[in-house]
Amino acid sequence: MLDTMKITYFAKQTVVLAQQQVEKGGLPFSSVIVNQQGDCIAEGVNQVNELNDCTAHAEIQAIRAASERLGRTSLAGSTLFASGEPCGLCYMAIRLAEISQVVILLDRNEVKQVGFDYLWTYVPQHEVIPSLKIENLPNEFKIAPFIQYQKA
Repeated sequence: MLDTMKITYFAKQTVVLAQQQVEKGGLPFSSVIVNQQGDCIAEGVNQVNELNDCTAHAEIQAIRAASERLGRTSLAGSTLFASGEPCGLCYMAIRLAEISQVVILLDRNEVKQVGFDYLWTYVPQHEVIPSLKIENLPNEFKIAPFIQYQKA
């Protein structure tokens, strides 16, 4: 894990990145990912509006950049810094990427106080999923791509 000096350094870098994004007309969400050696391996800013992509949150953009740079999906051992506490979507991406530590600069309630209320993203998903329609295709047809993958 990172020492106190490195944590303070990268926390400040995360704030600077967020400020730069605001200066460009963007949202104040930024993320920095640091490896176990204390090297920055990726940065990300919220680009939801710029890319018309509801998943282009700062944390996810940083995870995408880090995975691309390292050529793997596992970011085990790394630390993710976030200018605002990650939303439910980003926490899931952090778990999928196997990130070991998260450092948040503002928690979810502090972020809400400054105009960004995404508390609803923490509601258990089974309570908010869209209505589902299950198609009754023959089982051998539905399962075919999964069997094909296993055989490949």
